[in-house]
Amino acid sequence: MEKRIVAVFSAAVLLLFGSVWRIASLAQSSDLAAAAVQQSTYLLQIYHSRGMIYDRNGQPLVNQTFRTVAAVDPSAEGMLALRPYCSDEEEWQSRLAQRRPFLLTVDERAQEKEGIRLFSVPQRFDGSLAAHLIGYVDGAGQGQSGIERAWDSFLADAGETVSVRYRIDALGRPLPEEAEQILLEGSASDGVVLTLDRTVQKACEAALAQLAVNGAAVVMDVHTGEILAMASTPIFDPQKVADYLDRSDGPLINRALSAWAVGSSFKLLVAAAALEAGVSPQTVFCCEGYEDVEGQIFRCNLLSGHGELTMKEAVAQSCNCYFIRLAQTVGTEALLQMAQRFGFGREDQLCQDLFSAAGTLPSWEQLQNPAELANFSFGQGYLTATPIQICKMVSAIAAGGEMPQPQVIAGTVEDSRFLSADRFSKNRVISRETARQLLEMMCFAVTDGTGQQAQIFSGAAGKTASAQTGQYDSEGNEIVHAWFAGCFPASSPQYALVVFLENGQSGNRTAAPVFAQIAGKILK
Repeated sequence: MEKRIVAVFSAAVLLLFGSVWRIASLAQSSDLAAAAVQQSTYLLQIYHSRGMIYDRNGQPLVNQTFRTVAAVDPSAEGMLALRPYCSDEEEWQSRLAQRRPFLLTVDERAQEKEGIRLFSVPQRFDGSLAAHLIGYVDGAGQGQSGIERAWDSFLADAGETVSVRYRIDALGRPLPEEAEQILLEGSASDGVVLTLDRTVQKACEAALAQLAVNGAAVVMDVHTGEILAMASTPIFDPQKVADYLDRSDGPLINRALSAWAVGSSFKLLVAAAALEAGVSPQTVFCCEGYEDVEGQIFRCNLLSGHGELTMKEAVAQSCNCYFIRLAQTVGTEALLQMAQRFGFGREDQLCQDLFSAAGTLPSWEQLQNPAELANFSFGQGYLTATPIQICKMVSAIAAGGEMPQPQVIAGTVEDSRFLSADRFSKNRVISRETARQLLEMMCFAVTDGTGQQAQIFSGAAGKTASAQTGQYDSEGNEIVHAWFAGCFPASSPQYALVVFLENGQSGNRTAAPVFAQIAGKILK
């Protein structure tokens, strides 16, 4: 019996020591300590801002306006103090029953008091500057178009997160004697730097907005391919995308990256193919106002005919008949090879996951039809291209025959440091002499030809186009797109500028003046 008592007592002592040791171990456990702290705190996230988007000069293009929110300790005093500054009755009522701290949108009259902390929360979009290129986000904050989509992961990870940590009791109520702690993570300055120039972008959008037609304007540095402006109209508000989904005029379409009937600006490429093939720029063809191609009549823009013209004069007067004869002289193979060399029929990658439309380039088989070759010679028929592709073509001529690749990313800001993006390479597509001759023809088109309304004080070079589409509006009028593709200053071009006006009817009457307006503002 005594042995039994001793055994039970010994077992009890061992159990007691084991329990004490276990309690001591748990008390010293960092994991348990952290869990205890976590259970006694409440983390309220104020906001997470997506990474910034800047123009080339570091000017912000997003997160420029702010709204005020209050982090509220749900005490009677705090709630009563905020009531006059909350205009949303439904939001107010939903907060009354809460015990834990919450966020409340307030107006600018609200003031910080005991239990109330005010924060300025950045609004992603303010207005619509460069909206088509920047893009928009959905309700969950995920990029859906433009740069917001192409750089979604980067922009989501960049930016700043602001939170407030409260010490709370067992019922989840903040402890009045404990001060809240504001936590900052990330950097509000990190983001993407575009090649856009905010001032140039505004000039393009303002010029297009004055017209009653939809369109696009693209400005490119002819030496680097950096896009300084990419405007598209009609514009849209990125904060109200749903309002534009059913509109027939397609405000969400980026017309600068879409493909359209090209028209006479393509004559520059036909001239380039001819010069590269050894055809003299002094070659003369006679325009009688029409050209008969195996029984199919093609009219010139001057029905009475231009008479005898050299290549320079034909570019200036935009003579269809001359270029039909020139294309027949050069041949299908050389024309297609030149078009492919310039990137027609192939999409352009402006940055990661952001591409233009490819456009359409007729096949060799299609151009075996003499009528199709005639159409092709002045940019009609199966051919379509984007304003970006036309801007590349002009840039190659302006830059002495080297064609830059368009790009919209100048770099990134990471950990508050600017990191420059890699430069895209340039490709020589025509000889320097051919480029010089084409630029001279474009200058003559502005001083003495159809592009005279594009003239600016420093001189410009360019080509008009009025592209027939074969489509008709509700009143039975054919839809004709207007283009002006040019570069400036004329003596030493730095910028290529393409203006496209959907159903603008006339390149010289509508698109050329817009070119002059934008170019003049850029030079000033």
